[in-house]
Amino acid sequence: MQTIWLNMPRLLLAGGVSAIPTEGIWGLSCSISKEHAIQRILRVKQRDPAKGLITLVAAFDELAHWFACPVLEVAHDEVGRPSTWIIPVNSYCPRILTGGRDSMAVRRVSMPSLVRLIDYAGPLVSTSANRSGRPACQSRWQVMNQLGHFVDHVAAGRTQGYRKPSTIRDMQTGTIIRD
Repeated sequence: MQTIWLNMPRLLLAGGVSAIPTEGIWGLSCSISKEHAIQRILRVKQRDPAKGLITLVAAFDELAHWFACPVLEVAHDEVGRPSTWIIPVNSYCPRILTGGRDSMAVRRVSMPSLVRLIDYAGPLVSTSANRSGRPACQSRWQVMNQLGHFVDHVAAGRTQGYRKPSTIRDMQTGTIIRD
């Protein structure tokens, strides 16, 4: 893990908000267990809470206690550009993550720095680093200029290089919703 990332798990577990490079774009992230940090991300982005948020995991088992359906084998075995899976959830899943829906968006990451961060800090909220309706930040420089004074930390590093957003798939059927 790059040195700049070493204190980030503590920051996130304390309720901080960080901008981090993800597979294709920069994202705003916080611990899923810190509702005040999630609310802060929604304010920074000026995002409608009804849209819900993506949760990043290193393994689907981390959130299995909320899932209302089994995880498909194809989701466990996915390689390359990761998919965001729409998964039905039970009533224990925090509504702030789902936007009030009966499902949540979950992406199992494989990017080494993200996997290590999640291993230390647990599942993370992730949403594009931008104000709602504006293009997502593609570089650390863009994040620093547009959002740097709204977050507690902007990580060093680069995205994994994927040019397209993640595929969105239905966990019950495996159907591709968006490619």
